[in-house]
Amino acid sequence: MRITRSVAIGAVTAMMGVALPLMALPASAAGNPPWEPDTQAIGTLQFFNSSGQQIFGGNNLSHLFDYALANSADATAGTKAFVTFAAPAPGVPTGSWFSNQESTATPFPNASAPPPLNSSPNPLVTLGATDANLSTFMQLVPPQTMTGYANVFQIRVSTSGPGGVGTGTTAYWDADVLVDPGAGTWQEIYPETGPTAQPTSTVLMVSPAAPVQQNTSVTLTATESAADSSHPAGTVQFMQDGFAVGTPQAVNSNGVASLSTTALLASAPLGTQLTAKFTPADNADFIDSTSPGVPYTVNPVANKPTISGLHQAGQKETCTEAKVPLDFGVKAVYIWLVSGNPISTGKPTSNPSSSITVPGSAVGKSLSCKVTVQDAPGPVSLPQTSTSVKVILGKALKPTKAPTLTGTHRVGQLETVHAGTWPRGAKFTYQWLLNGKVIRGATKTTVKMARTWRGKKLSCKVTAHLTGFASGSATTKSVTVSR
Repeated sequence: MRITRSVAIGAVTAMMGVALPLMALPASAAGNPPWEPDTQAIGTLQFFNSSGQQIFGGNNLSHLFDYALANSADATAGTKAFVTFAAPAPGVPTGSWFSNQESTATPFPNASAPPPLNSSPNPLVTLGATDANLSTFMQLVPPQTMTGYANVFQIRVSTSGPGGVGTGTTAYWDADVLVDPGAGTWQEIYPETGPTAQPTSTVLMVSPAAPVQQNTSVTLTATESAADSSHPAGTVQFMQDGFAVGTPQAVNSNGVASLSTTALLASAPLGTQLTAKFTPADNADFIDSTSPGVPYTVNPVANKPTISGLHQAGQKETCTEAKVPLDFGVKAVYIWLVSGNPISTGKPTSNPSSSITVPGSAVGKSLSCKVTVQDAPGPVSLPQTSTSVKVILGKALKPTKAPTLTGTHRVGQLETVHAGTWPRGAKFTYQWLLNGKVIRGATKTTVKMARTWRGKKLSCKVTAHLTGFASGSATTKSVTVSR
């Protein structure tokens, strides 16, 4: 048994060495114990026997139960759970009560537990045969006599996990039991069980009416009431398709909680479901409830895109919708514009980041892109257009295959130049050279070789021209003119 609240070692040794008699003291008054609901408690507990049946009491103080189950999930990512007993003391904060760990930490979920425990994701303690020994724990603490405290003990479940995750011992799920010392029996007194815990109902209203554009301010209003028409205190968590929207909102005296938000995500293709979950402050007397789902349509909104690149003809330019990645299921369509008009050779695409090669026809003009988004099969959003950029002249053209000469290379015969391979659409001019010097008037694809050229080197300079790009030149290898 591991002591978790410090006491004098000698006193503990003395108490454990002598079995103290159980004292016949008055039971607690009707209703919740004075400290409940415990401000340090996350929720409450249920107890089960080895067959998976919920129990509310028993006649074995040496082993109260076989399983202890928390009534809610562990938000701290713990992987193991353990039981601690605490001794209530008047005028002492619950976190300072004497307490003692009463079981080893066991992993949860536990698929080997009997149903329905084996399918619960909540913290579950699986106790050994000698765990949860309240009889031994009672010998460690002096008995209380004050009404509400006499013969009452608090049972806690805490969690732990690798890397220090879990609730630790400072936060826990709890329940309280009342012991009859004479009969050697115990009875759960908190949370109240059976018909005393009232069901609640929650209704959700949403304004404005759907459909709305994403980023619109939407007001969610929940109204809760108990079966007796009262409005118990508590909080409401609004949800969109099971995901929390904002933080829990407190209900007022009329049972109303509201939240105005612009954070609703674009609807899935078949629409979104909005709900409101009410959690009572007194979860022993009232049962939480979730409203029926409210179908709602939130149409996506395009954000102003940006374009990036060299802004130069022949180079890659990329347009990106400002919200990357897009919400699940939302697609963007981009259209490229030159001086406000769609590029005639461009086609809309549905890529999250759409790119084009800037055409030479855009040089000196403004380039921009327009984007719309759609959550198919919903309507298309209003378009948004990027800031425009001015396109500059493209780099000088270069051949991928050099120009060449063909012919007999003999005086009086024709020599032909072949331009080689250049970017598509390029046009060419030619200048024939003799020993590297310009031959006046020789600017066609063929030239007739004169007698005076014999023994000299003949070549041709090819210059490529394409709108939007600097002209580029390449010269053929020379040939020697023969007789």
